[in-house]
Amino acid sequence: MTKRPTHSLALLLLLLCCSCKAQQVRYSADFAVSASNFADSIEIEWTNEQVYVPVDIEGQTYQFLIDTGSSQMVVYEDSPFLNLCGEAGFMLAHDANGRTDSVSILTMPPIRLGGLALTGCRATLHRRAVTGRDFDGIIGFDIVNRGLSMKIDVAKRLLVLTDRRDFFDDEEGFDVKYRLNYHVPYVEINPFGSHTDWARFDTGSRQFYSINKQSFDHGESLVSQPLGAQVEGRCTGRYAIGNYGAEPRGEVVFLALERLRLGRFTFTDVHAVTTQGGSHMGAKVLEQGAIVFNPRRKRMRFEPYAEGNSSVVGNEQMEIAFVAERGMPVVGLVWEQGEPYRCGFREGDMVVAIDGRPVRSASQFYGWGFEPGRAYRFTLRDRDGRQRTAEWVRLPK
Repeated sequence: MTKRPTHSLALLLLLLCCSCKAQQVRYSADFAVSASNFADSIEIEWTNEQVYVPVDIEGQTYQFLIDTGSSQMVVYEDSPFLNLCGEAGFMLAHDANGRTDSVSILTMPPIRLGGLALTGCRATLHRRAVTGRDFDGIIGFDIVNRGLSMKIDVAKRLLVLTDRRDFFDDEEGFDVKYRLNYHVPYVEINPFGSHTDWARFDTGSRQFYSINKQSFDHGESLVSQPLGAQVEGRCTGRYAIGNYGAEPRGEVVFLALERLRLGRFTFTDVHAVTTQGGSHMGAKVLEQGAIVFNPRRKRMRFEPYAEGNSSVVGNEQMEIAFVAERGMPVVGLVWEQGEPYRCGFREGDMVVAIDGRPVRSASQFYGWGFEPGRAYRFTLRDRDGRQRTAEWVRLPK
């Protein structure tokens, strides 16, 4: 005699049927491009050391961040065109700090980028790690993995996309190989001594260069002479914020590198910090020269704006960083030689008020309209619950 399925079994079958609608999908850059044998120059915006490009969706213009550290397009839960996207399944995604999570994959509506129409692009859906950002989505490295060569030139405020194999061949520059890890580009660099480091080339990061702490420790153990003045300080803290939160707390080393070699090109006077996440070169490199990615040859070309095979960076050291902790803004790290430390900020301090106005969330703090050159009175609460005030100019003139 055949037994009828129990209520539990029936529920299990129902859940299995529902889960089939959200299947795990593989990474794909197989979207359609409306033109062939083309070279398209698109105006970009260079603001706060980030590259933005206008994207048209159903007649509306949106601002997208160009982020070579993202494997594909990104849509946020508050993106105004979210209702135009279709569900495509889910995928395991990795953030800049090496954390992994399952994310929803969406199919983008047809979008127009310059003179090109892109159809069938996929995007990952995320909640913003840092709210208050004024861009609507992200253009990721899938546009290069699709087979298009890409040039980012912030001096001319241009993004150039082409499917022509030899379009950039006559341009002068310094070529380095890149390799893909989780579908984003990594380049080999030499930060000090004979130590080499594979760093993600990540225009979504504002830093010039950050080196993985384990990589730094290994390199420091190999050098014949101590790094000396190239180490500007050490502290315990964290600063890097990925899609799934801040990096783990640990020792951070502040560096003043005499030189940083990228292939045959040398950057001098480079301030950097260590990170618990992956090493990366950020968008600030674009102030020194244009970058060209050639997907067929897996080459990245650096085209310096000035003549020669070296340039002086002279970037400022990171003095302070804030992270979200239990929804509130907390000092993630502070450099002992910096102005914030002298003003009284310490690692672990929570910002609870500014000029007497309560700070109720990290989102509110990140979106605070700080005026350049103006001093603010910060009310801080340490980990023991003690409060004090510190006056500080958040944004120099």
